[in-house]
Amino acid sequence: MDVEADAVDRIAHRAMTHDGTVSTRARTGAGDPVFLLALPYYQDQSQKTAGAVVVVGDPGRGRAEHRRLVVAVLSGSGLLVLLSAATGYVLSGRSMRPAWEALDAQERLLADAAHELRTPVAVMRGSVDIADTDPGGLHSHLPRLRRATDRMTDVVDNILTRGRLQATDTFRPVPLRLDQLVEQVCEELPVSRHTVTTFLDASVTTADPALVRIAVRNLLANALRHGRTPGDPQDRAEVDVMVRGTAVTVADRGAGVDPEELPGLLERFRSEGGGTGIGLSLVREVAAAHGGEVTVRRRPGGGSAFVLTLGPLQRPAGHRRAPRPS
Repeated sequence: MDVEADAVDRIAHRAMTHDGTVSTRARTGAGDPVFLLALPYYQDQSQKTAGAVVVVGDPGRGRAEHRRLVVAVLSGSGLLVLLSAATGYVLSGRSMRPAWEALDAQERLLADAAHELRTPVAVMRGSVDIADTDPGGLHSHLPRLRRATDRMTDVVDNILTRGRLQATDTFRPVPLRLDQLVEQVCEELPVSRHTVTTFLDASVTTADPALVRIAVRNLLANALRHGRTPGDPQDRAEVDVMVRGTAVTVADRGAGVDPEELPGLLERFRSEGGGTGIGLSLVREVAAAHGGEVTVRRRPGGGSAFVLTLGPLQRPAGHRRAPRPS
């Protein structure tokens, strides 16, 4: 650069006089500002000051570096702000997801209650109104009231069970004698014209007894309702209940179900023929909670067999066959 000679001489003389580094500002011949830095040097033998080295610096380069540093800092700050906002959004979404899922589960539970209780309540109200107009004929309306009450009981049990499935902290699997539980459910069936025959292999699995009981009871109710033997003059159902390992099979001699139709049958509110509408869908949820599944197949000779599969098996020795009227 074309720097004034006097300015170079002055700063070199100052560096030699002070025996140290000296800096100052100056201008070029064109009037542009520059920085001058002088550093003295010494003779090898006498170590006396022999002269000074003067370095000329362009301040424009420093300002450009400063601008680049400012841009880099601002850009980095902006990226950090965006990253923080995105991270906060993701974390807040994850923290709110359980609340949204709980609210959605509550809404489904209320929808189930409203949908399923409407029919039995209407039946009971209608029967009471009719009986009120004819007090002497009250006895003839009791069977209808009893059926509506039984249906309401089933609905309440199913809804409470669905609530337990949605509240994961209430799921309590324990070692369970699956064959004994199924036998108890069959024995609790009310006496009727239908026939239920059990084929039970002794088996132990890890499951929630209350949930499995509801699932088996729903499968039995479905078989007794839809599995009437075609052509039977008494409209009876012949149901076989089997326990093999972790699988509970409920088979009937009804019209049969196409396996391709099973996904639709396992949906809520897809019942036909007077069911509660959530029974089979609840069986599917119980199976899923235990890591299992629900399947259906056609029976040779007519009818369907629904299979509820649960979790791991521990098999004790034993086998029982006990036909009984239900």
